[in-house]
Amino acid sequence: MLQAQKIGNLDKAAKATEFSIPASPAFNMLNENVPARIQRYASLHDFKVDWSMTNGQQGYSLSPGIAIEAQPVWILMFDRAGAQKYRVASPVMKTLSTLSLSVGTNSSNDKNWLAWGAKINLFRQNDPLADPAFIQSLEAATSTLTNEKLLKIGDLEKSKALLNSQEEDYADLLSALNDSIASMNAAIAEIKRGQPERIADARDAYIENHWNSAFLDLSFGRLLTFQQIDKSFSQTISNPATSLDTTLVFTQNSLELKNCGYGVWLSGGLPIGSSVMISGMARYGKRASPITAEIGQVFSAGANLRYGARRYNFFMEFFFDQNSDPLSDISNENLERKLYMLTFGGDWRISKNVMLSFGILQTRDFQSGVLFIQPLANVNCLMR
Repeated sequence: MLQAQKIGNLDKAAKATEFSIPASPAFNMLNENVPARIQRYASLHDFKVDWSMTNGQQGYSLSPGIAIEAQPVWILMFDRAGAQKYRVASPVMKTLSTLSLSVGTNSSNDKNWLAWGAKINLFRQNDPLADPAFIQSLEAATSTLTNEKLLKIGDLEKSKALLNSQEEDYADLLSALNDSIASMNAAIAEIKRGQPERIADARDAYIENHWNSAFLDLSFGRLLTFQQIDKSFSQTISNPATSLDTTLVFTQNSLELKNCGYGVWLSGGLPIGSSVMISGMARYGKRASPITAEIGQVFSAGANLRYGARRYNFFMEFFFDQNSDPLSDISNENLERKLYMLTFGGDWRISKNVMLSFGILQTRDFQSGVLFIQPLANVNCLMR
């Protein structure tokens, strides 16, 4: 039973090793209401909820949003199983276990937005659940001190077996050995009480050393708007007795969804030493133009330079959007727009389950010369 409890504690600690808690792909599609578009790799082993607050382009009222994210393959195949099942899984299953699905909503510019997204990891430099060095560090945090005490108890038990009951001091020697064994058992109990803290320290040390690990992710998202509409219809009923007609008017509520585009993007990062990470992203998609209201093509690319550590870090991100918006659905002419975005922000790991991301986004339209500054904040929370 103690061995099973120990394995359970190790599995729980190994599964709770997230290098980061980034915003979901759905949030990345929701009008870019994330402080950093280029997200770090995350091994999401639980449901996650994201909250965002941004200032809209019209006025200064806050526009909150919410998203939910989960990894269905991980939940079905590995969540309740021991970590050993993941370690012996095929590379294909390990990759599929990183597939995450998310859905999110937001309200901005007098519209209700809905987005869903999917993300899968194609490469990760470090996988905690499959890293022998990490598993050994967790086992050392639970076994080393306990094993020493158990060896001493074994020696004391052997000494008891060698005692001669015919000797005068037999009772005193037996009592002393029993006291020593009881003392060792009490020490083992004390060590076990401190195991969770030592396991947490080993886990935090691993994250500290690998928070900026290299990765490559592939993501897809779709963006829609929705609104509640009322539809009225009438029905005429005839009364045979009076030959009079009565017209009844009914109102039916329905939800109207409108496709506003999609996006597919590739993102990745590389560590520079233990404190710096450089990452980038390229995305292609289609999106409704805020000017012409037509669906046009969008190509985006950017780079992110991040400095810090596991608990907190700061970043500078540069992004470029090139939009090609049709002037009308019957015209072959396009309105070309180029937007340049510069963001200064950071991440603060409030606890092992909660991360606060913040930033100040500066957007410049080089055709119109308009400069827009927008504060952004996300709270990302693992639901453990």
